[in-house]
Amino acid sequence: MRSLFVLALCLFVQAGHAELINVQQLNQKIQRNGGEWQAQSNHMTKLSKSEAKHRMGLSLDQAADVEFVMPESPNRIELPPVLDWRNKDGQNWVSPILDQANCGSCVAFAAVGVFETQYKINSLLPNFNAKFSPQNLFSCGGGKCDWGWRPESAARYLSASGVPDEACMPYASGATGEDVACRASCPDTAQRSVKLAGYSTPTRGSQDLNAVKMALQKGPLVTTLTVYADFMAYAGGVYKHVDGNYLGGHAISIIGYDDTKQAFIIRNSWGEEWGEKGFGYVAYSDQSGVGDDTWLYKMQPLAGGVSVESPNDYSYFTKTVPVKATSTYSSTDSLAVAIYNSQNQVVANLNCLTADCAQDLDVSSLADGRYEVQVFAMGTRGEKVGTSERHFFYVVNQAPSVGITFKGYDGTDLSKALNGRIQVEVATTSSSVPLSSIEFHHVGPDGKDQVRSASIVPARMTMGWRTNLVPDGQYEIWFTGHVKSNGMDVVVESPRQKVKVAN
Repeated sequence: MRSLFVLALCLFVQAGHAELINVQQLNQKIQRNGGEWQAQSNHMTKLSKSEAKHRMGLSLDQAADVEFVMPESPNRIELPPVLDWRNKDGQNWVSPILDQANCGSCVAFAAVGVFETQYKINSLLPNFNAKFSPQNLFSCGGGKCDWGWRPESAARYLSASGVPDEACMPYASGATGEDVACRASCPDTAQRSVKLAGYSTPTRGSQDLNAVKMALQKGPLVTTLTVYADFMAYAGGVYKHVDGNYLGGHAISIIGYDDTKQAFIIRNSWGEEWGEKGFGYVAYSDQSGVGDDTWLYKMQPLAGGVSVESPNDYSYFTKTVPVKATSTYSSTDSLAVAIYNSQNQVVANLNCLTADCAQDLDVSSLADGRYEVQVFAMGTRGEKVGTSERHFFYVVNQAPSVGITFKGYDGTDLSKALNGRIQVEVATTSSSVPLSSIEFHHVGPDGKDQVRSASIVPARMTMGWRTNLVPDGQYEIWFTGHVKSNGMDVVVESPRQKVKVAN
């Protein structure tokens, strides 16, 4: 995934009517008002209002009619006119865009995104493949899918307990819309967690542009904003609210600013279909409140870092695994690679004689299943000078026996005429490893096979199909699953079912 947690509740929708906001009229209004941004239909605009609220998750009241504007902080340093941590000193320090999907976990995603970038900055390694667990932070910190969380609580939790790697507790709430208990985290969570050294609040409930810009010199910031319907349709340019109802509170990160555009640069958690591939610009003067409340994370200086670029989380391999890792510790003499099984036992090793490693590891003798990789930087006397986070992957040497079934969920009877938004419960089975992807097919009166896919497949998931966005008539629906690695592609198809859409 990690940009892959797309839940059918939000994803399996087709272009049509009944959107949160009329995009054509919105673009006309933007132009009339002299706006500098564009809107377009996307997976967010096709949600119902209740579904849209579920894609936020910040306990935030609607923007007040009074705003407090502080005097600008004294500019003690000469600030650059443009700062973008995606291109700071010629390097991209920002983590890839993710999708929180059908859970109000935006605070955890904003916090982990800032945490990861700050970790890279302190490691002096912009390409560090550092992936920490939003699910652990959200579940163990006290967040809930239905009512969200607060950035202050996330900052306190990261300081007190820290957050482990993604492999310790992969994100699952987006695929189910349900909370996950903290006890589902790995047994050695405490040993694998990294803590903040502290945090500060450059702004707190008031506008202070200079304070935000000065804080951004040290790294990205967590911030909050009020979301209106037009923000859901943002496709590029400098966003400034012009139309649409209030939908709720949301947490994002500010990764820079651009004085030539008079805007903050933001990183969202709604996938790459939204905005400029998940990123965007918000005007300094926008009424949404971006930058009014901000959190800057502090981490202990690091002497270096050990990054594992391969194998990556959610990857599948047959026979061989390409191992790629690097260390920026100056005292690194070699790298030691360890592969752990589900009992946390080392079952395979690999040694690289330099600080950069790129070798194939033979896993043909390993049983099919889930494994974790960790890399250690070793000094000249054989001592450990640095350790990477763990990443998880799947070994699939033998074609697994797999299956898919589905049925109506929560009272939905697929044998009766369907209308509106219906839910389907999908169950998958596999003799060794989870499916690596799943596709929903429906063939309607036009005879075309329409396909929607998701790339994280839990054993049980729900899929939402908004039948009001397709023509009435007879349909055939089914699911196709894959277990795909570098050496095989096992395909399974569910039974097909004929249904009638009558809106």
